[in-house]
Amino acid sequence: MKVIALAAGFATRLFPLTRDRAKPLLEVGGRAVLSRLLDRVLEVPEITEVVVVANHRFHGQFTAWREGYRASVPIRLIDDGTTCDEDKLGAIADLELAVRSLGPEAAGEDLLVVAGDNLLDFDLRPHAASFARDRRPLLLLRELEGPLPPARYNEVRVDDRGRVIDFREKPADPRVPLVAICLYFLPSAAGEWLREYLAQGGNPDAPGYFIEWLVGRTPVRAERFAGGWFDIGNLETLEAARAAFGG
Repeated sequence: MKVIALAAGFATRLFPLTRDRAKPLLEVGGRAVLSRLLDRVLEVPEITEVVVVANHRFHGQFTAWREGYRASVPIRLIDDGTTCDEDKLGAIADLELAVRSLGPEAAGEDLLVVAGDNLLDFDLRPHAASFARDRRPLLLLRELEGPLPPARYNEVRVDDRGRVIDFREKPADPRVPLVAICLYFLPSAAGEWLREYLAQGGNPDAPGYFIEWLVGRTPVRAERFAGGWFDIGNLETLEAARAAFGG
């Protein structure tokens, strides 16, 4: 299994902190967000390589980070060639670029796709084992509390066997509180699906639009996770993560 960490965004909502620093390399508890993320991800024994997709502007920072991060598997850096938010490729286009960069030698390997600005505080191994049993796309879900905000999160409905029966990306009229985080177990067919999705004119940015399309094409499963999770999207969530991880 290959890990693909999407880390090519420009994080304009966190300016000025991210004007000269890649968001996944901001420190939480004295360590880079990406380092903490991979610490948990690399507990999955099936992983053979990590691919980090970065933009051109911060590629040197990721190169320096890789030199200082001790990983049990090789880490490959992909430069997507972009230098500002206005010319970004989008998360799904970056994901397809990463899959294409793996080449034919990676054919048959499954993928674990993660957002490089997320922090996990739970064990991924049970979910990896669940995915390995049938190798269908697997989403991880959390349940929102309180009123459901319009057009902010995705919305997932599942049947009693855990199969996703409906997925909506940022609906204006959310009806159920289950949402998928940007962490996907995908079988080796993912590269073909990504190419087909983009060729059909699919939104190249928000990953949820690809998942919404995928649910209409092939069976997709979902499981709830138990434990902490932080999406470093703004200053508020960054400070919450720093409080949880000790500064």
